[in-house]
Amino acid sequence: MKKNLVLGLGNILMADDGVGVRVIERIGKQKATIVAKLDAEIVNGATGGFALLEVFEKYEKAVVVDAVNMGKMPGTVCKFSAERLLDLPESLPAHAYRQAGGRQGRNFSLHEIGLLEVLKVGKSLNADFKNVVIIGVQPGNLTPGEGLSPEVEAKIPEIIEAVKKEVKYDGNA
Repeated sequence: MKKNLVLGLGNILMADDGVGVRVIERIGKQKATIVAKLDAEIVNGATGGFALLEVFEKYEKAVVVDAVNMGKMPGTVCKFSAERLLDLPESLPAHAYRQAGGRQGRNFSLHEIGLLEVLKVGKSLNADFKNVVIIGVQPGNLTPGEGLSPEVEAKIPEIIEAVKKEVKYDGNA
């Protein structure tokens, strides 16, 4: 098992909410140039869930790519520690923002537990998330549909570069 994890989260049926999964797919298509040179396991986590708590414990470092509502321009990419994400009251995983009809609010669903909810439950169980880094992407379109908005699609190369900086990358691809 590799010591690092790169995990893409999101729902590809809800446009920009699927950015984490789309980034993982793009990395996977570049196997010869990126995956073989990353000291990381690359995982499509889809919509995640409480199983993420156990997954995070298995790695020295976990880099999570997910859509996060930060109140910024669509396509904005920001890096957070898990602790910092928990401390930002205005941040929401994109699916929570979408489910609330675009308003600040949370919708708890057993079928779609978001990263923020997982981190909150983990914190209540005294989980240590010092090894978790989140690369958050501001979504622009959270309506049903499989494609990313042009603003988010254009940021995929930048997101991949951010992932490469977070894990040992042995190459110039």
